[in-house]
Amino acid sequence: MPSFKNKNIILTGVTSGIGKCLLKAFINEGANISFCGRSEDKMTSLLNEIGDSNPNILYHEAFDLSDFDSLNSFIKNTYTQFDSIDLLINCAGLNSAKNRVTDINLDDLDYMMSVNFRAPFVLMQKIGGEMKKAQHGTIVNILSSACLFSNETMGSYSASKAALDSVTKIMNKEMREYNVHIVSIYPGGVDTDFRPIERKDYLPVQEVSDIIMANLKTVNSASLDEIVFRPMVEKNF
Repeated sequence: MPSFKNKNIILTGVTSGIGKCLLKAFINEGANISFCGRSEDKMTSLLNEIGDSNPNILYHEAFDLSDFDSLNSFIKNTYTQFDSIDLLINCAGLNSAKNRVTDINLDDLDYMMSVNFRAPFVLMQKIGGEMKKAQHGTIVNILSSACLFSNETMGSYSASKAALDSVTKIMNKEMREYNVHIVSIYPGGVDTDFRPIERKDYLPVQEVSDIIMANLKTVNSASLDEIVFRPMVEKNF
């Protein structure tokens, strides 16, 4: 995929952080985008910023990914705009509660599993099924270096990301014969509003977006299976 011009893309988690930067990058490259985010207010602000009449915006919606009726509607409405999907990027995610394993609240765990695992799983399954028929497409999951290192108080988040990581690796093997690329991306610490305080020593979000875009342009005949990158300050590996 040397160019994203006129490619049909689905992107989640666009109202802030990495997803927002990726959205702008794809629009600048001339891709056709269907996207979603959780916050109505942030979505309105984003549309004002990029122009809601932009011809590259094919569909957009604000909803929480734990709402599976809304998620299924989003997928259905996307396919009314696109004949096919070239690229799916599951970027949305959250770490809404930290606690030691013995103190994890099951509602918190269920919510993170819904957003970080089940929602991208549904997208992978439904859109991947169409890519399989077409024998063409790429699915990218923005995971976390938390999948590669055990961090205290991160049990719920790590479990949800590890579940997605496992399914992603299995799907990568299952889809290769159908010419569908499955890419796992493991960013280390990123300085976004995902965190309650600024971390200037972490990766700038624009740099993360640039790394992802540059690497995805190499996905053609080669299989780009995994990308890991971290800030230089990070040593938890």
